Amino acid sequence: MPTAEPAPCPAADHPPAGTTKHLIKEEKRNILSFPPRLVAEQLTVMDAELFKKVLPHQCLDFVWSQRDKPGNEHLASTVRATVTQFNHVATCVITTYLGDPSMRARDRAKVVEHWIKVAKECRALRSFSALHAILSALQSVSVHRLKKTWGKVSRRSSATLNTLCKEDNSRARAQLSEKRPSRFATLLRTLRGTRKRPRKKCVPFLGKFLTELEKLDTTLEDYLEGNQINLEKKEKEQRVMEKIVLLQEAANQYQIEPEEKFRAWFWALERLSEKESYILSCQLEPRS
Repeated sequence: MPTAEPAPCPAADHPPAGTTKHLIKEEKRNILSFPPRLVAEQLTVMDAELFKKVLPHQCLDFVWSQRDKPGNEHLASTVRATVTQFNHVATCVITTYLGDPSMRARDRAKVVEHWIKVAKECRALRSFSALHAILSALQSVSVHRLKKTWGKVSRRSSATLNTLCKEDNSRARAQLSEKRPSRFATLLRTLRGTRKRPRKKCVPFLGKFLTELEKLDTTLEDYLEGNQINLEKKEKEQRVMEKIVLLQEAANQYQIEPEEKFRAWFWALERLSEKESYILSCQLEPRS
């Protein structure tokens, strides 16, 4: 799960100024008031819009790794926006689970079951960024440690969650172990030549690509003996960026209309920090 310090998301992804005032009451809504499919669709379209704007070269480790240095606050802005959205989704899950002190274990279990349904819908939509954010949140220490709550979660929901987590882990391993160098380049060339042919919709988890590029940067030198450019490294980095471009085409296939009430609620939600979440979790079920 990316841990970059959250930065403001692009203004276009917030509710338009003219709609915020009459929708401000939506902040008081509960996540359970939004159908799982609607939540999944809205998270998907928000993620897709940001992913389509990602500039692949900003994902390169020599760029992305410099983001926290003084004066680099605006470096790799398209990647920051995507990472920020991921964090917003994860903290939304955690906040709806822990943020209401009046909730009992059964109430929190209903929230967990609801998010599992949302995650299942995200899988159906091939919305893997939101899916990974939800699964990461449900497996976070603050959420996962509440045994009384998880004891109230239905067996069916628990089984669904286990399946989703296994698939998510398998997906990550498959992506990071891709060994066929020409596959994505060939697909990219094919796609560019046949843009009218529909491709499966998909919003990937960008963090996997950042991890892949970081691994390349740490295992392969930029220059070989004699100050020669390491073409192997450049080629492998290029393949990763081609994957991103290819998947941006897939993310462009979604046709989902924004739902203002959910978006107003999503952005108005006052999220808990990691520290606040853990404190609340320990208050609900003290450490033994």
